[in-house]
Amino acid sequence: MTVARIALKDQFFTREKVELIGGEIERVDSAFRRDEFVAVVVARFPELELKARIDWIAMRLERHLPHDFRRAADVLVRSLPAPADPALSDGDFGDFIYAPYAEYVARRGRTVEDLDFSLTALREITTRFSAEFAIRPFLDAFPDQVLATLLVWTKDEHYHVRRLCSEGTRPRLPWARNLTLSYDVGIPLLDRLFADPTRHVTRSVANHVNDIAKKDPDLALDTLARSRDTGHQRQREMRYVIRHAARTLIRANHPRALDLFG
Repeated sequence: MTVARIALKDQFFTREKVELIGGEIERVDSAFRRDEFVAVVVARFPELELKARIDWIAMRLERHLPHDFRRAADVLVRSLPAPADPALSDGDFGDFIYAPYAEYVARRGRTVEDLDFSLTALREITTRFSAEFAIRPFLDAFPDQVLATLLVWTKDEHYHVRRLCSEGTRPRLPWARNLTLSYDVGIPLLDRLFADPTRHVTRSVANHVNDIAKKDPDLALDTLARSRDTGHQRQREMRYVIRHAARTLIRANHPRALDLFG
């Protein structure tokens, strides 16, 4: 007997999920037309793929929330459930239904005047579901300011925020728009994150370095060697990071990668 697989879009974005966020928003903004929002959003789900559903929900939030961006974003942030448990080290990715909130902030709050406010909102949202896609247009528009903020966030108490610093700056982040910045822009962030105590973060760091390795093998290997030589990360975890970060080069029998790992 063949069991039908449920597409990710139909697991993550359902009527029940839309009703959930509609109710959460309505509880902090009594003017929010929950039933209308749910009906309009769900009506287009059959024709939309996963990423398109995120964009569609963000568009409907624009129509149903207050016109003023800061008022609207404040409603979204106040409606959020409790953050993912900051004591965990891995395995809790949050709920995809909150991805449109970060997309909304990226669509409406990407201005000089709203930059600090928007980044604060994204920090809150990313502790419920990663804002790795939404941070990228901010990086392109305001690279110096956003990178400075990310540098501070590498020491944040919540591991989802620290992971965002690596994941959001990845040169080849899956499903995401390409950054206009150089592929090495995240190196100062990675240098601080290699010693992170959580696998959720170090896996992202390794994936980031693997992205770099496809463009500049020597830079990737230099970065790994420098981090290993600090001795700040546990030996077993550092070995995992090197193996995962250099996996493309190891499979290609790159001499330096094999030497670094072995």
